Amino acid sequence: MPDLTIDLGNYNTIVTFREHDGETRDLLKGVARRIHEFPGTLFVPSLVHLGERTLLGEEVLSEGLYEDEGCFRDLKDHILHPAPVARNVRGLRQTHKKAAAIFLSELTRRLAAEVAAPLNVVFLFPNLGGELFRECLRYVDLESARSVTLVDEDTAVALGYGLNLFVDDRVLVFDFGFSSLRARVLQFHWLGREAYTPPVIQASASLPVGTADLRMRILRELHVDEAGADLPAFYWKKFRLHDEDSETLSHEKFEELLRKEGLGARVREVLDRALEEVSLAGVRPEDIRKVLLVGGGTRIPEVRRIVSEVFGDRVVGELPEVAAGRGGVEFLSDRPVDDMVRETYSIQVRDPITGEYRYPPVVEKFSRYPTRTPTARYVVNTFYDGQYELHLQVFRSTRQGDGERGREIVYGEDGKIAFVQGQTQEVHEPAMAAPLVIPVQPPGRIGERRFLLEFGVDNQKRLVVTVKDLREERMLWEDRPLLEMV
Repeated sequence: MPDLTIDLGNYNTIVTFREHDGETRDLLKGVARRIHEFPGTLFVPSLVHLGERTLLGEEVLSEGLYEDEGCFRDLKDHILHPAPVARNVRGLRQTHKKAAAIFLSELTRRLAAEVAAPLNVVFLFPNLGGELFRECLRYVDLESARSVTLVDEDTAVALGYGLNLFVDDRVLVFDFGFSSLRARVLQFHWLGREAYTPPVIQASASLPVGTADLRMRILRELHVDEAGADLPAFYWKKFRLHDEDSETLSHEKFEELLRKEGLGARVREVLDRALEEVSLAGVRPEDIRKVLLVGGGTRIPEVRRIVSEVFGDRVVGELPEVAAGRGGVEFLSDRPVDDMVRETYSIQVRDPITGEYRYPPVVEKFSRYPTRTPTARYVVNTFYDGQYELHLQVFRSTRQGDGERGREIVYGEDGKIAFVQGQTQEVHEPAMAAPLVIPVQPPGRIGERRFLLEFGVDNQKRLVVTVKDLREERMLWEDRPLLEMV
């Protein structure tokens, strides 16, 4: 339980634990909201009241102090504002940035006291304005934490969604946190957790959602299907601040309101702006590998429909509220979450007609492990009557000329300079000291489809093979280790 992520937001601060079981249910009673749909996650309203004693989250609301002079809210927005906003509270000058530091300090202290163990804390910071956020963290009292790690929100979201950042290196994050629509195109240069650096923002666009009335209506209406129905537990954004908050619209009227306010058009506009900006760097829409949805507002059907119209099946968004928190915890894993197979592995196959060797891959470079399904599946024939064994040899396959050294500069007719991949040559070196000998019993016949080979990678990063005798309908080996991979 000591590993956790703290994701400070304007409306809620989301605390995510490594364990997703009942151990976290009783933490921060009276302070946090528990959402049954997200075990291992606590939602603390981002509110702090500075008075005789420091109150957090639901404590502020239950005491009726939301409108009190000592209550500070919208903490994240104020942290990211370069000029601190201050007010006098009980004779002291208090800024929102100091209030945010007190909020995070008290939250961490209470968690450590209730867990009764030192904490390994991940704080998420935004890529835009991250230096201001990190500056604020300098004033957070973290004596109760054993370790503190800073991870940018976009990397955490990508890890939380399970992306392979070696392959899915360019993504678009669409962020709808109710107050604004944001789209940013990111280029990851992922070399692993130990060499972590935040991604490069290649384009960024932002638009306000609309009027204050529309924002409050979205807060009230999300996930409500019937007028007068109670808000489900999943709806964690709602504050009961005013009597009119209990009014809800039908799903149809809510959709009608959104169309009238032009929310769909704004979603399209912010996407178009981001794509137009990134196109100046030569990035095409099809170059974006994945689109990640962040924030509860992305659950609105109209929003998802428009994003899917633009990007199709590249959209990933089943965890818009908690992906970042889970990704932050994964960043602390004993085994790096990005641990990949770093080379391509192949088997040697001889063409019976030409006599030439081919090297079909069994595991591609940058495959994540352990694998849940076979990375390759081949049927192997016996070549002559009476054949009593087959030899299986695995090779490590590389391309000479890959990378920067293999790139050539080309001058086009228009005078522009371009880079193209130079000539490459496949190189195959044995990865096993000796081949695996597969017994053929009874002996094979010429051209007989005899064995089914299925390859995979286990949790120890070993290449494994499953061999089935098709003629005898029996399994010779299942997940037999062949070699340790790099």
